[in-house]
Amino acid sequence: MRRVRSTQAAIAFVMASGVSAQQIENPVGQFPREWSSEADTVIVHAPEIEAWPEFETIEARAAVEVSLTEGGSTVGTIRFTASTETNLDLRLVAIQDVELTGVNFSMLVEDAYNEQFEALVRNTVPANPQEVPLEVLLSYIAPDVEVPTPEGLQVEPPPIFYSTTPAILVQTDGDPLLAPIEDTRLQFVINTNWDLFRFRDREWFLLNDGAWLESRELTGPWTYTRRLPRDFDDLPADGNFAAAIEAMPAERPDGDPPTVLVSDRPAELILIEGGERLEAVGGDGLAYVTNTTSDLFLYQGDYYYLVSGRWFRAERLRGPWAHTTTLPSAFNEIEPDHPKGHVRAAIPDTEEARLAALEALIPRRATVSRDAGQDVSVMYQGEPEFEPIENTGVARAVNSPSDVLFVDGQYYLCSNAVWYVSDQAIGPWEVATDVPPSVYMIPPSSPSHHVTHVHVYESDEETVSTGYSAGYFGVTVAFGVAMYGTGWYYPPYAYYPPYGYPVYYPYPYSYGAGSYYNPNTGTYGRAVAGYGPYGGYGRTAAYNPETGAYGRGEAIWDSDEIAGRGVAYNPRTGTGVATSRYAYEDGGWGESLITRDDRWVYTESAWTDNSRRTEFETSGGATGVVERGQQGETFTRETEISRDDQSLSTQAARNEQGTVANIQTGEGESLTLARDAEGGDLYAGRDGNVYRRSEDGWQQHDGDTWQPVEAPQERAQQIEQRRAEAQDRFAGADFSAGLESARQQGSVSGDRFADRQAPSSSVPQISADSFQNRPSTGSRSLSSDRARELNRSYGARSGGYRRHNNRSFGGARGTRGGGFGGGRRR
Repeated sequence: MRRVRSTQAAIAFVMASGVSAQQIENPVGQFPREWSSEADTVIVHAPEIEAWPEFETIEARAAVEVSLTEGGSTVGTIRFTASTETNLDLRLVAIQDVELTGVNFSMLVEDAYNEQFEALVRNTVPANPQEVPLEVLLSYIAPDVEVPTPEGLQVEPPPIFYSTTPAILVQTDGDPLLAPIEDTRLQFVINTNWDLFRFRDREWFLLNDGAWLESRELTGPWTYTRRLPRDFDDLPADGNFAAAIEAMPAERPDGDPPTVLVSDRPAELILIEGGERLEAVGGDGLAYVTNTTSDLFLYQGDYYYLVSGRWFRAERLRGPWAHTTTLPSAFNEIEPDHPKGHVRAAIPDTEEARLAALEALIPRRATVSRDAGQDVSVMYQGEPEFEPIENTGVARAVNSPSDVLFVDGQYYLCSNAVWYVSDQAIGPWEVATDVPPSVYMIPPSSPSHHVTHVHVYESDEETVSTGYSAGYFGVTVAFGVAMYGTGWYYPPYAYYPPYGYPVYYPYPYSYGAGSYYNPNTGTYGRAVAGYGPYGGYGRTAAYNPETGAYGRGEAIWDSDEIAGRGVAYNPRTGTGVATSRYAYEDGGWGESLITRDDRWVYTESAWTDNSRRTEFETSGGATGVVERGQQGETFTRETEISRDDQSLSTQAARNEQGTVANIQTGEGESLTLARDAEGGDLYAGRDGNVYRRSEDGWQQHDGDTWQPVEAPQERAQQIEQRRAEAQDRFAGADFSAGLESARQQGSVSGDRFADRQAPSSSVPQISADSFQNRPSTGSRSLSSDRARELNRSYGARSGGYRRHNNRSFGGARGTRGGGFGGGRRR
């Protein structure tokens, strides 16, 4: 480990690493961490996580380096437990309330030093809460966590259309709901994402990509038209019909119109440009279709189609399709950086799938005031109507856009991921301090199922602690992967009043926009052009029950925008406070509130492809700004923190060659630190010993120096396997003809092999026993179990930090088309 305590030396280190002097990063979330008191020093290396139950407390170990003022230094290990707070927006986990359960300096000879070292560690580590990248913690626990599949999911495939010629998919959420347009004989369909009009109950008009199509029947046939009824000239210029007005007068494009496919429920479209073109990917025999935006694969005569995190299989593209949870092993060999690498998050047992599933289960916690219900209101269409949810003892409101439940004589409202309770269906509402257990029995077949992912944790006289996981927005963890939706179709609530617009309350949906999960962003979302100008179906008509008006064109999810964390769109949660995140193709913003006891941290973030700015405020009076960026493989960070009359600013840069950081205080003091990338990368073994990873393998510290360690049994098995392979390859082979030919061509001289004979079946016997009985070379012995343990720790740490770097800057890296994947931009 190299530490540079001068600006001049740090700049030299930066230039040698190929980083400009302005690209400096504060190593928040980075290890090793150093604390000094006069000349006593403790350096703690990255924690190795053994367990993280309920994402609340961790059990971990770590390697430490210590040195004393009066001389003496060594390395050792610590074991500890700690509470955690997760900030999903910053991708960091705060480790606090550390309790050391063990300190080991077993290699020390002098007990007096041992006691001093242990005392120094115990006095230093617990007092310093630290942040660790979320991806690192998840990488440690992912291999051991098994997430059960909830019962009651729908696995039947949605309607899947297929076309090799231009086609569009017009979806209505149930039967078309027609709303009148004032002062015209036109009506528009409110439960579709298309500009779809009906004229005098005789003709349909559909706007597609600036051109108009006409048909007598909704199901077609559709033809291009330049003739529009004069009523279109009277469309109100209030912004609701801007696209239609812009497309007038109608012009007929060249060529044939697209095929118009119509579905009255969420459906999917496989659109292939001409005949399918295949390209090999993954293991032998697996190929993907290159001339489609769909995730479509072919293996041994069967097609595999991925949508919304689910795989469907068919012998023919026209179907029939069937859901499958078993994929050929060739899929596991798809490289993460391949254009189809994102599908690994939907392949069970891959690292990407396990990490996505775990992240979807992490709760976002917040604390709300007990009087927060004063401003909450609920509207119904007429008198409140409730229908029972089978086998639960719970009834749900059907004529309200809100999630209202009736349980045991009381009404419970889940709004913006907070539970409220009232004695009446219309309120007044109070923040609930508990929720009846029967609520969490609501099955996936109910459109109210998503509220089962919102929990109340604790409360006091003034506040209530609540939290929700990605399931509240529609993400389901099942069959070992994170998928969108429950698979069920929930018909909307629709009502035609005697006058005015029809009332339309949609529910969450699983299909209908060609969505896929992007492991680089942790987000679902994609809508290709064939699904409509505004993305997913039925989302352009936003009904406001307070005003009775519709706002058309207010797309929540389109070809390069998405609202919600890890989801497409849930009309019951919308883009309000609970969503707390909005991402589009080139960036986005988010906010979060993390609380514990009387402490809290509030953050707001905004990001683009290669930069991110976060502002924060804490209950302790601290405020600050963190700006992060990326140039190539170099990650930069600038931080400004202030509290009372004190301030601190840092600048740093990190790449694969190392880290350099410059720290300045408000009093003008400055310190520059630099650390090689490979320096001090220490690991704490479960056996209490300290190990180091080097280019030549693992080394163990013996109290004074580092000694190489080997896994003799494992190495012997490798040699035995290679010997057997060599014997099979060369047994009985006759090399004389080949050697004679080489001599004649002059490439091998005759005398060079004069005294040699061709190999025979008597290949030298190298066995495991002969390997183990060789004289010792001075290296220590490392068991196979210990080697696997250390290699796992190394993989979790290195892979976790790599993923953290990718995700911390908005997750743009690794996405298709630079955003949420190959969709049409508006």
